[in-house]
Amino acid sequence: MRTHLAKHLWLLGTLGVASWATLANPGLGFSLLGGSLGVATSGSGYQRDVRAWINSLDASANNNTTPDPLFPGALGGAMAISKAAKGWASDTAAAAKNFDFDWQGETNVAGSVNDNVVSWVSSCGGGTLAFTQSPISDGWTIKVCDEWTWSDGPGNPGAGQIDLQGVVTHELGHALGLGHTNVNCNNCNDTATGAATMCPAICGSGVVQRLIAADDAAGLEAVYGAAPASKPRITGLGGGVLIGQTLVINGINFAPVVNVKFTAGTTQNTGTIPGVVFNVPSQNGGTQISVTIPAAAQKGNVLVWEPSLGLLSNAFPIDVGFVPPSPPQITNVSPQRVSAFGGGIITLTGSGFSNASQVSSGGTVLTPPFGFTVVNDNTITYSAPNAAALGLASVNVTVSGVGTSNNGTFTYVETVPPLLVASGISSGGLPVSYSFGGPASDPWFLLIAINDATTFPFGSDNILLNSQVYFSGVLDGVGLGSQGFVMPAGLGTFTFYSQLITFDGANVGVSNVTTTLNLL
Repeated sequence: MRTHLAKHLWLLGTLGVASWATLANPGLGFSLLGGSLGVATSGSGYQRDVRAWINSLDASANNNTTPDPLFPGALGGAMAISKAAKGWASDTAAAAKNFDFDWQGETNVAGSVNDNVVSWVSSCGGGTLAFTQSPISDGWTIKVCDEWTWSDGPGNPGAGQIDLQGVVTHELGHALGLGHTNVNCNNCNDTATGAATMCPAICGSGVVQRLIAADDAAGLEAVYGAAPASKPRITGLGGGVLIGQTLVINGINFAPVVNVKFTAGTTQNTGTIPGVVFNVPSQNGGTQISVTIPAAAQKGNVLVWEPSLGLLSNAFPIDVGFVPPSPPQITNVSPQRVSAFGGGIITLTGSGFSNASQVSSGGTVLTPPFGFTVVNDNTITYSAPNAAALGLASVNVTVSGVGTSNNGTFTYVETVPPLLVASGISSGGLPVSYSFGGPASDPWFLLIAINDATTFPFGSDNILLNSQVYFSGVLDGVGLGSQGFVMPAGLGTFTFYSQLITFDGANVGVSNVTTTLNLL
């Protein structure tokens, strides 16, 4: 089912309302309105601005509060309108022609017919969703009809809602010089070719109109031409993003001297346009521009403008005034002495931990969700990894995209008294494993007692009484060791108790007693 999309009133100077004839294209569905939007500092001025006055009484037209880094500074209805403008851009696969809109942010007035503002009117009637008024070569205005329930996205509209982005994408097509098309406009279920954005009515809620179709792109090319090989293109930004700092614009095809245009929240289309830095030299063979960000610049986009060549780059997002978060900082590590084996919980205190992506401790890299716990922005806890070496060890915290903290330090010491960890359960044919730590390079002996946990006192320790030495060896230079065996089958159900004894010729170390249950 299709819904009527728009009534188009074309204003010709001050002569009132006139109906502009569209120029049909044999073999193609698109039609042209007989004009285009220019880029100049005089005459008709800079006509590719897009700005929005979100004056709708409908809360759902302006309730998206989730930022999008591709559309900095825009939320709610403003973001939907900014996305609609991007739908016709030269750096989108669907469009890819010699045309780009320039997002100029929000305003608080509807402006005149040629001030390039999208705003709401209380009612349109007749099933109209929105309409465009424009003398084409001297700017435009778009009116959205507030008797409808609008959705500002970014998801699909709910029941009974109309998609703001899709409808404004259509209206901006009129603003840039396209009339309606007749290509595939009567079959909303045709997903193979898709209804063109410039069909006179929307499919469903209008989401499909967000993305322009091949016929729309052909009409765009008919007005502005294909993107020439010499068209400047911004590929990335570097340097500072604060007012007065030097922004580095990377790309291709920059003329020796260019103008750089920023979003500036201006309603001015001609003359000395706020947010423009004139006569900036390019560098490195036309692949780089260094420009001081002007005081008028705002969050939005930046373009490279070459008036003498009649060329304009793609609009590249820039978050002017964005202060990147500082890397995390460690102010304390507790405890300061950690056993080489089974050292327990280490607590890091500091700042900037909330989005930690990695903790590197003593050369071991720990990752979420199990490697460490972010308690809050100031605290991280984790189980100490076994030491790779005794002595001073460092720990740092990394937040992806932000940086790595300073190094905190702690000291790995020998595991005294020894500590033994064993498999808690086993069965015939399955492995039983032991890992343990004690004084570095000490001989060790593994005692096992079957079904008998009786101990006898030995100094301040207790040793398994009815046990035998099943395994022995020497701890490594850090004081770590391990042992394993496969449980023989057919032994039945029993419990065996294990204990590690270390001895260096003068000192005896006695570990805890572990319990392993063997099943049938």
